[in-house]
Amino acid sequence: SLDALVSLLERFLGTARVRLQLAVYAQAKGLEDWRTLPVDAEFVHFAEAELAAAIGSASARVMVASVAEEEDLGLDEVLDILDEATQIRAYSRELEAKQRELEAATAELREANERLREVDRMKDDFISTVTHELRTPLTSIRALSEMLHDDPRIELASRTRFLGIIVGEAERLTRLINQILDMAKLESGRAEWTSGAVDIGEVAREAMESLGQLFRDKAVELASEMPSAGPVVQADRDRLMQVLINLLSNAVKFVPEGSGRVHVRVGIDHGMVRVEVADNGPGLTAEECGVIFEKFRQGGNTLTDKPKGTGLGLPISRQIIEYFGGKLWVESRPGAGANFIFTVPLPAPEE
Repeated sequence: SLDALVSLLERFLGTARVRLQLAVYAQAKGLEDWRTLPVDAEFVHFAEAELAAAIGSASARVMVASVAEEEDLGLDEVLDILDEATQIRAYSRELEAKQRELEAATAELREANERLREVDRMKDDFISTVTHELRTPLTSIRALSEMLHDDPRIELASRTRFLGIIVGEAERLTRLINQILDMAKLESGRAEWTSGAVDIGEVAREAMESLGQLFRDKAVELASEMPSAGPVVQADRDRLMQVLINLLSNAVKFVPEGSGRVHVRVGIDHGMVRVEVADNGPGLTAEECGVIFEKFRQGGNTLTDKPKGTGLGLPISRQIIEYFGGKLWVESRPGAGANFIFTVPLPAPEE
C-alpha cells in the first residue's frame, strides 16, 4: 500500500525529505496531493531509487517489493541483503579510516603551520636583536671616532681610553658577525672540522685563563675541579675551546658582580668525558631550559631583559658537541643557578 511504502521510506530517509520528494513526484504526474498517487510499477521504481541511496540497491529492491506486494522474503533475498549490509559496513569502516587519516593529516598541517609561525617569530626577534647588537657598538665607534677626529685638543689619557673603547666595540662586532657566519656554515653543512687527540682538561684551563681578566673585572670567583692531565678525546680542539668559552662567557654574564661564582668540573662518566660549567646566577625556568638551545632564543623574551648576545652561542655549541657524538644540556631552576653540561665519548680502547 502507499502508506506502507511511505512509512518505509520515512524510516530510512526522514519524514521531511520523503514528503518533499513525494510532492515533487506527484507534481510531475500532474497531481496536487501525493496521497492520491497510485502504487504502480513506476512508483515502486521511484521508491527503490530513493531508498537505494541509503541502504543499497539490493536491499531497497527486496524491501520495497516485500512491502508493495506483501511478499515474504526468500532465502536468496535475505542473503542479498546480508551481502549488501556487509559491503556497507566495510565501506563505512573505510570511510572512518579515511576520516581518521584526514584528521591526522589536518593536525600535522596545523602543527607544521604553528612551527612555521614560530620560526617566523624567532627570525623577527633575531633580526631585532642583531640590529640592536650591531647598532650599539657602531654608535659608540662612530661617536668616539668623530670626537677624536673633530677635537685634536683631547688629552692623551682620554684619547687612549676612547681608542680602547673603539677597539673593544670592534671586537664585539667581529664576534657577532663570526657567530652569524658560523651558524650559517653549520646549517648548510659547509663548516670545516679537524679531528685529533684533545686534552679537554687542558682546553678548559686555557679557556678559563683567556677569560680570567673578565672574571676579575666583575669580581666573579672562577674555580675548577679537574685532573692534572686529560682526559683525552678525538675532536676538534678549536671547536671545543669555542664551546667552553661560550659557556664561561654566558655564566659570567648572569652571575652577580662581586658575589658571583662559576665552577668548572671535568671528569669521566660511563665512558664519556663530562664537563660542567655551573654558576650561582638567577637560574632558568623549565620553559627557558627547553628553548635556549633553539636558534635566536635566549632566556627572557625582550631586548631589555636579555644580556648582550644573539642567542646563537648555545645552538652553535650544541651542534659542535653533537657532531662529535656527545650531548649538551642544562640543569637549572629559578633561584638556584644553572649547570651547563656536555659529554664527549672517550676513544675506543685499542685491541
